Amino acid sequence: MGWKIEVTYKPNIDDNIGRILRQDIMDLGIPNVDEVRTAQIYYLEGDIDSDIVYQVASKLLADPITQDFECNENVVVTVKPNVPQSDLAIEVQFKLGVTDAVGQSVEKGISDLGILGVKSVQTGRKYWVKGDVNHAQVKTIATRLLSNEVIETFDVY
Repeated sequence: MGWKIEVTYKPNIDDNIGRILRQDIMDLGIPNVDEVRTAQIYYLEGDIDSDIVYQVASKLLADPITQDFECNENVVVTVKPNVPQSDLAIEVQFKLGVTDAVGQSVEKGISDLGILGVKSVQTGRKYWVKGDVNHAQVKTIATRLLSNEVIETFDVY
């Protein structure tokens, strides 16, 4: 069974990566971006239930002081409660066959915690772009700043 865990900064915590990325987007000539928020994504495969996924997220992947997490079965695209639906999102993940060193480290961490049933972990990144930007501009942001087309794919929605 597949699960998706999104780890985001809490709304009151500065998303430094998003802040720097906003400036990079402006340097590209796209000036109407008000804010960029980011998330780490973890895709877990295995014979696991929601309790195991919650343990992995809370004990290994998210810092309870600065981060929130959301777990969804079957890798469903979700809308974060603190991110308006009108904002465009970009998800970046490795292409099949590309080594995911962070995913391998998470697998080791899960094993070290004594949690059984997780067969594989893949990672990705998610970006929400808030402002007066269109789909084509967000695709430009994804291709020029956020992904490496040789080893990664991305989706804009």
